[in-house]
Amino acid sequence: MWCAVAAFAIIGPYFFVDERGNACTVTSEHYAHILQDFFIPRLQVLLVNKITYFQQDGATSHTAKITMNILCPLFPGHLISRYGDIEWPARSPDLSVCEFYLWGHLKSVVYSAPSPRTIQELKLRIQEEI
Repeated sequence: MWCAVAAFAIIGPYFFVDERGNACTVTSEHYAHILQDFFIPRLQVLLVNKITYFQQDGATSHTAKITMNILCPLFPGHLISRYGDIEWPARSPDLSVCEFYLWGHLKSVVYSAPSPRTIQELKLRIQEEI
């Protein structure tokens, strides 16, 4: 699952699935696909301005050439990432809202009694909470 968190909105969730609807590994191609077909269209609706920063960690799919070719022009001078305009600090923890708030909050709400019994129910609860 992927989300973007900003002061003005949460964009997502996006569930990484293959052509059969099964959860899949996040490759640079999958990540580039969600940026182009999911993230960018939502940014355009939200009218994000030119001073918006985008921060991501150093995951391989985040820093692949295909990904950086999409993000660098989208956030010129405002990309906080390994190989971005603003280098992600070496050996730094993921100091982000998703890591320190969103995922923990979602777990506490989604797995409250009764726990979801199916993947579809789990996804629905996540979507409703976000």
